Amino acid sequence: MKQKTLTIILGMIFLIGIVAAANTLSNLDVTINIPANVIAGDTFTADFSFDYYDNLENEDNSPLIIKLNLTSNDQIKYPVWKGDFEISGLIEKTAIWGIWTKTVPFSCSEEETQIIINPIDTTTINNISNGTFYCYNADGDLKLNEHDEVFLYVTSHPALYPSQYTLTAEMFYLNDTTAPIVLILNEEYFDQYFRDGSYVDFEASITDGRGIQNYNSYIETPLYNFSFAKELVSDSVYHFYQTLPGTIPEGDWVLNVTATDTSGNGASDNTIIKIDKTGPVITLVSPGDGEVVSEIIPLKINVTDGKSGTDQSSVYYRLREIVSGQICPEIGVPLGNYTCTRTDWINLPYILSTTELYGKDVNTTELNLTSGEYWLDVKAQDILGNENYL
Repeated sequence: MKQKTLTIILGMIFLIGIVAAANTLSNLDVTINIPANVIAGDTFTADFSFDYYDNLENEDNSPLIIKLNLTSNDQIKYPVWKGDFEISGLIEKTAIWGIWTKTVPFSCSEEETQIIINPIDTTTINNISNGTFYCYNADGDLKLNEHDEVFLYVTSHPALYPSQYTLTAEMFYLNDTTAPIVLILNEEYFDQYFRDGSYVDFEASITDGRGIQNYNSYIETPLYNFSFAKELVSDSVYHFYQTLPGTIPEGDWVLNVTATDTSGNGASDNTIIKIDKTGPVITLVSPGDGEVVSEIIPLKINVTDGKSGTDQSSVYYRLREIVSGQICPEIGVPLGNYTCTRTDWINLPYILSTTELYGKDVNTTELNLTSGEYWLDVKAQDILGNENYL
């Protein structure tokens, strides 16, 4: 908290006021103007202007809070009670060389508990003593600069005891302790699985009363963190996108969106991104391994994928003849130049009446297969393109 203290001695008698001023503000040239005649029940103006150089005292034009305290010259017998005074005011903001002037009003409250709401923070002040006021502008525009002039409008209670009263004004800047609000939008987007090569594209809302200084998004894995490209889309919506690298491991990883405001307060939101790099599990149902069949092969294959799910159009089979213990190669001429038979890859349809079962009755005559032993190959993919073989 940066503080400056200004003390004004205010004479408060029924007829004539005794006015004096004491300046305790460093590097501050102050002129106090208070009317000489103050009568209880009147409203009068106390104003002061000043010149000073920031010297980091008003860093980033932080919103200002003015704390006022009123005491009588005999607080034992005639203390100041709540309701003895009402105070409001304004700041007249003047540009350098006096080119323009802007008026910013502020309100003052002496309630025992006050919630000071400001665009950059919300501060609660409890147990406020009698005679103490807090003054601020709800829009946060009490940013003092040199040449500004502060006006206080003070109304005293008509039954106020005639005495001399001291008005102390303490000015301090509101510290921004409120972190940004970070929210990943459309989080249901991450209900799906991704793999290396997947394009991940999402948005996040990032808001802060003072302003965002930095923001990022990354996937956190045990060995590497993978960052996203980023851009501001609109006022508070940020776009993140990236093609996942081949080095990203399979698993469920934390995807973070982080932000830091101009005061250094940080916040984040996160979700889980699921990486699937494994193809479906393929199991032969029929015929059994080594089983002898005749003209019709009752081919049935179970294909399951507990993550991304099986691409139902991706299940294929082929048959390769086994000659003298040698499996007919996928392509080319067999070693030893023996003659063998092999089929192309043939799609296996999904059997709708069953679960995860693919198959058909394969007619060996239509495939021009002769009697002998054959090696069965099956392949399938999940919806991300991860492939597996049987």
